[in-house]
Amino acid sequence: MPDTDDKTPRFVQSDTGLSLTGRWTLAEIGGDFASLKAALAAAPPTLRWDLSAVAAMDSAGALLLWQAWGNTLPTGLVLGDEQKPLFARLSQFPAIPARQRLPLAFLDTLGTFLTETALDLWGLLLLWGGVLLETGRGLRHPATFPWREISATVVKTGPSSLPILGLIGFLIGVVISFQSAPTLAAYGANIYIINISGLSLLRELGPLIAAIILAGRSGSAFTAQIGGMQLTEELDALRTFGVSPIRRLILPKIIGLGLVMPLLVLWTDFVALLGAMLVAKSELGIGYALFLQQMPTVVPSFNLWLGLVKGAIFGVLVAWVAGFYGLKVQANTESLSRETTNSVVLAITLVIIIDAVLAMIFANTGGSVQ
Repeated sequence: MPDTDDKTPRFVQSDTGLSLTGRWTLAEIGGDFASLKAALAAAPPTLRWDLSAVAAMDSAGALLLWQAWGNTLPTGLVLGDEQKPLFARLSQFPAIPARQRLPLAFLDTLGTFLTETALDLWGLLLLWGGVLLETGRGLRHPATFPWREISATVVKTGPSSLPILGLIGFLIGVVISFQSAPTLAAYGANIYIINISGLSLLRELGPLIAAIILAGRSGSAFTAQIGGMQLTEELDALRTFGVSPIRRLILPKIIGLGLVMPLLVLWTDFVALLGAMLVAKSELGIGYALFLQQMPTVVPSFNLWLGLVKGAIFGVLVAWVAGFYGLKVQANTESLSRETTNSVVLAITLVIIIDAVLAMIFANTGGSVQ
């Protein structure tokens, strides 16, 4: 390398050896760490390394050379007195072997995932047992039951969710009717738009949409709230005063969402059917009065009640999962973000699984009337 500056770290290679000069410090190496390391590593391993002319060297320069040498001292190395302690310290640390990916490494990843999932499900069952115990204690002593917390949960999650549920429900109703209209018109079966929209919205999509929105909106907020209290040691303070976090934080949210979700499902069904009616009128010429008159005739009321029951189950499920992951938060912000994400993902997954199970159980019940 050219001799441009006495401070610049450089090396000169000859037939018999390689000499280093300049200041091999972090301030002088700067952004040339990778390029210098690659150039030094390319030198033949049989060369004699001479570091006696180096003006200064810190731990960064020593680490650069150590890595270029393959984490071992080369033979015939000449060091100055101030450099010997640096390399002696580096030689005390064993080299970290490169991680090799085994042919069946995916089994290890799969096993870890299944184990963590099983532990989470077991933790959810334990939490549910605690909720049932606190419910029993509260019923025996009604004065200590968290009535105010329940009403606060209903107020915070109910009215504020109406706009987004109304928008999504209306669009879902429009899309279902709009996609079904051409096929029905082609076969002269325009009237069956009432069967399709009523059955799909009241029985399946209404509660499912409400549950997914509540899981992403209120479920994540519940997990973040309880997790934040875990970070600030507020939960420990509650336990110190003899107050159960399950009774004051999780039980009110479970009851509150269980009560408010059927009402939100009813609102979602209403605006979704309104969207379906508008499309049926504009695309198929079915009047609003005919739509409303035929709806209870061709779609049994069982579907509405099933949707409301699903909503209550989904509300309890979302609050239950959110509370569990809130209690799982550890004393760092990374854990808070991770558990909040896990809460939303697991809640939505369980909602869809339970919806599928209920659909199979009641497959032959409440079908539309021909």
